[in-house]
Amino acid sequence: MKPMEGIKVVELSTMLAGPMTARILAEWGADVIKVESLNGDAWRKQAGTTLSPCTEEANPNYDMQNMNKRFVSLDMRSEEGSDAMMKLLTTADVFITNYRVQALQAMGLTYEQLKDQFPRLIHASVLGYGAEGPEKDRPGYDYTVFFARTGLMADLAPAGGPPLIPVGGIGDHSVAVALSGGIAAALYKRSVTGLGDKVDVSLLQSGTFILCTGILNGFNGRKLPRDRYDCGHAGSNTYQASDGEWFYLAIIDYRRFPEFCEVIGLPEIATDPRFSTSPAYYENRSELTKILEAKFKQQPLSYWHDLLDEHDLPHEILYHFKDVPNDPQVQANHYTYFHEYPDGTKTVFANGPVHFASIDPTAIPCKTSGPIGCDTAEVLEELGYTKDQVAAMYEKKAVK
Repeated sequence: MKPMEGIKVVELSTMLAGPMTARILAEWGADVIKVESLNGDAWRKQAGTTLSPCTEEANPNYDMQNMNKRFVSLDMRSEEGSDAMMKLLTTADVFITNYRVQALQAMGLTYEQLKDQFPRLIHASVLGYGAEGPEKDRPGYDYTVFFARTGLMADLAPAGGPPLIPVGGIGDHSVAVALSGGIAAALYKRSVTGLGDKVDVSLLQSGTFILCTGILNGFNGRKLPRDRYDCGHAGSNTYQASDGEWFYLAIIDYRRFPEFCEVIGLPEIATDPRFSTSPAYYENRSELTKILEAKFKQQPLSYWHDLLDEHDLPHEILYHFKDVPNDPQVQANHYTYFHEYPDGTKTVFANGPVHFASIDPTAIPCKTSGPIGCDTAEVLEELGYTKDQVAAMYEKKAVK
């Protein structure tokens, strides 16, 4: 039995964070029904943001957030569509949404509007700036809130350069992981008390938590952004090899510094008064960075990687995104897998962020999305609608 087997999730969300939360729960075994408007989730048409192909049968950019779900399309402004949504919620354990409160209010779907009618329901929301405060109703995206508002974009870029260029979904997917855990905790509480709960995670909240070390640095007066010569210490920094490739050195434990110096052929710097004590090692980090920089430019990356690995000295090559799908370690743990659509389109997908003994990571289903509303009739009939009633709803364009 999978951890979420027997749990029904109704998802009313668009773009990334809400859909990815539901996708994670689907991978854990939940029956996820995604409700879209008649026009569909806007993310269906955003394939260009990842250079992904988009054909009638294949939409990997959309499927990354929406695998293993069933798809229903309702006109929530119609009486029939609204009624169908409420019937769906009578069968649901979890309701996931990233709609703003104003939109939910108009549809009768806020937590306050639903909690008495559905006392066992877990109401899970993705927010931009949080549920309180003067900016609670502002629109929020991971670029604007998670990257820009938290200091990530400004303070992690190299000093003197332009702001960091973000990668879409980092903030959204961080929210999805947190919200999935919150939903699981709320379901456990319900198993004890019989009552549902309200669970929400905002982009600002997730960014503030994930960047808490950087925030602590800023609070304590560290000047940001920094360059490589104003590092924490020279043993924890990036270095470029003679072939132009980079790696990250992580000699965090100063006790290993003399050993490291011996291994790379600079035994004399371990006894140099500028670096021979932990305080001096930190104080003269800029000078030591330049010494190590010159040394590492004498050999190609493979030489340093093999040498440091041989002596179990922590470091890592700066891989590129294009390298990750075929990384043998990634493949050995089934963190990514390759998929071919019926029309021959090929893509790579990432598995979810958690492994369970009860879920074989080599056999996680890969049910990709279909057209908008491809499962509407099936789901409505499960709710007790007759075929004639469903046909009438299609005729009135209350569903798609």
